[in-house]
Amino acid sequence: MRKVTIFGAGSIGVRVAFFLARSREVGHIVLVDVAPGRSRDTVLDFLQSNVALRSKITFTDYEEPKEMGESDAVIVAVGSSSRVGTELEMPSGEAVETMRAIASHIGHFAPQALVGVLSQPAELFCKVVADTGSIRPERIIGFPLLMHREWFRREVARVVGVGAGDVRISTVRTPDGVELVRAQSRVSGVPLPELVTDCSRVVAGPDTEEMLRRRDRHHYAPAAVVARVVEEIVSGRRQVITCMCIDPGSGTFPEAKALIGPEGVEKVIPFDLEAEQVERHRVYRAEVLNLTRKLEALAG
Repeated sequence: MRKVTIFGAGSIGVRVAFFLARSREVGHIVLVDVAPGRSRDTVLDFLQSNVALRSKITFTDYEEPKEMGESDAVIVAVGSSSRVGTELEMPSGEAVETMRAIASHIGHFAPQALVGVLSQPAELFCKVVADTGSIRPERIIGFPLLMHREWFRREVARVVGVGAGDVRISTVRTPDGVELVRAQSRVSGVPLPELVTDCSRVVAGPDTEEMLRRRDRHHYAPAAVVARVVEEIVSGRRQVITCMCIDPGSGTFPEAKALIGPEGVEKVIPFDLEAEQVERHRVYRAEVLNLTRKLEALAG
């Protein structure tokens, strides 16, 4: 059975553990937190549910990272719910140092693992992990939060007149917000523009205030997606997802659509963007590059 380590026993990390504990593909979960009491109490709670969950969960505290050895995947969910929109900001020095310590442990004890970063901004924290030099950049992926994507799914379902379960959404990150990629969004496999002639009926995006209200309660959707991606990968299957992944040309980790397999990123798939979105996405990538260079300068 496959082994997964999760750093962070907060709202999202615990939910990732819960979903994975129900998986038939994962048999060993190590839950780590910088506050040992939190992860210990959580693990004890899971252990009492073992009969129903049919899972095996192992506890380790931050001083015993060797327990993550031989992990197939490591999920980093430390401080993962702070970011709502697309505005990129430099993380605090304390957050960067925490991520460096985590990355060092992963590189030493589980360099073969696929590393999934939920901590935001994932574009920069993925770079911090990569800069340890012990993990191939192709094996590091960041996960964007999904509030906007689910909002667009509901909006497309409303406009087309179908159930939200029939809608598959593609979004792109720009300085103006998370935007719908209409040409790569599907309704029962049919491209959205073939069903909606006037795509302006799908409004530009959600209200920022609405996203702020949802932020503190937005845990299950990202946890479920991350757990499903990890389950597929450790089972040897490939999938196309939207994630932060390495751009070899610049050494940055902007959001992209990519084919992911057990060895990490296999291929980056271009976004099919409308003309006005192309420039906005270019500005976003330029900002990722700018902040990445500042991060490198601070590292010395």
